[in-house]
Amino acid sequence: MARNTEHTAQQKKKMLEALRSTLGVVETACQRASIGRTTHYDWLKKDKKYAKQVADIDEVAIDFGETQLIKLMKGYDLPDSKVFLVDHIELKSGKTLTTKKPLVVPITKHFGPDASSVIFFLKTRGKKRGYVEKTQVETENKVQALNAQVTIVPAVGGIPVATSEKEVDGV
Repeated sequence: MARNTEHTAQQKKKMLEALRSTLGVVETACQRASIGRTTHYDWLKKDKKYAKQVADIDEVAIDFGETQLIKLMKGYDLPDSKVFLVDHIELKSGKTLTTKKPLVVPITKHFGPDASSVIFFLKTRGKKRGYVEKTQVETENKVQALNAQVTIVPAVGGIPVATSEKEVDGV
């Protein structure tokens, strides 16, 4: 029995490492750890310590996502390079040889702030300051007009059962 418990502890450790490396993506972590999804979810239900460690990994993943979101909101620079083919002239045996040789020039690409990232951030983290999407609904006349046009038909599984009280009594 102790050997089985030790084996399970090793499997859990392996699964937690896989979850860390995948930022909590369960399917990929299960494949890397050679553990079934059902086993992982059973451990979550039955082992509070394991569940706490998985929750901590989820928090790290959210922190990472927030960091990337902030990077998008601020804009960022990305080192890159540009390759140019330039003529290379060489004298050999009194003859001029012209060949194309690559010239690699380092550059930096700048990606400006991403407006949709800023909007998302404000909708999720700026709610207390009023950055929320609201659906404006007009009442009174439009609601009454809608009620006048709607007929409710009882149905089972999407198939109408009855359309009047007489039919309901007969069913």
